[in-house]
Amino acid sequence: MKQSRDVMFARLASFRIDADALRRHFLDHVCTLPSMPYRDNRVDYIGWAVTSRDGTLTDGIRRIPGKQPFVPGTAPTDACSGYLADVMDALRDAGLAPFRARIMQLESEGAEMPLHTDALRETWRLHIPIITNPNCFFEWQRADGSIESVHLPADGSAWLVRVDVNHRAVNRSNEPSSRAHLLMGLNPGPEFHMLAEPWLPVFQKSDAFAAAD
Repeated sequence: MKQSRDVMFARLASFRIDADALRRHFLDHVCTLPSMPYRDNRVDYIGWAVTSRDGTLTDGIRRIPGKQPFVPGTAPTDACSGYLADVMDALRDAGLAPFRARIMQLESEGAEMPLHTDALRETWRLHIPIITNPNCFFEWQRADGSIESVHLPADGSAWLVRVDVNHRAVNRSNEPSSRAHLLMGLNPGPEFHMLAEPWLPVFQKSDAFAAAD
């Protein structure tokens, strides 16, 4: 792997935030603000915009139609204060250009989102788990139909995921449990040197051999 396009999942290199401080800000401040319900691919969420196009808490929670002119949502909202604002500054200091940052809390338990793609060309999202459980996974489907599944721990790491590859979020917990992630778009995407293990390649060696036949 020599380019970011060769990778579909990785940790953001040399980056770690205080997971407990972010969790406290979410529970003590963000959760007191009005949230917006959102249903995406048969799965229910509630969300709070952290940065948006107009500075409101609701802009950017729902998917922005692709026919609209691209306007990056970078204006801070009422949620973007305290330690959460520090996290956003740290991501920019790391060389990223985040936009449409939001906190999405998965409400559906035991549900599997259908596999889907969000873009036709290399597109990355960054996730920082705030609250999770061991039964939450991010999954991709390879060309041969096999599924790659990873659990994103809420340990202060930032995780980079490709959304132009067939993917889904799943919560296989059969008991009430929350899963809340800070997530955002990146434009441009990360440079290869920003990617660190653990990571997953887009193509396995068997895929490359098959393509050469």
